[in-house]
Amino acid sequence: MGGKMEFTPFMFAVMIIAFIFTSYFMGMLIHSAFIYEDKGSVKKDSKTAWILSWAAGSAVTGWLYYYGYYVNFGR
Repeated sequence: MGGKMEFTPFMFAVMIIAFIFTSYFMGMLIHSAFIYEDKGSVKKDSKTAWILSWAAGSAVTGWLYYYGYYVNFGR
């Protein structure tokens, strides 16, 4: 038998799709907190606020993925 892969291509695809969806929804949470709670001066449909919120959601989700990989496989 050939070498066994720890991750299959399908698993990578699922992880990437899950990362994108999680980043998007994390960004929505950050956006709602930023717009409605903290900053009254930022407009509701501001493209800059959406981009910053999605970037922050990607950073949080990326940290979660990195930390999860470290805890499970890095030790």
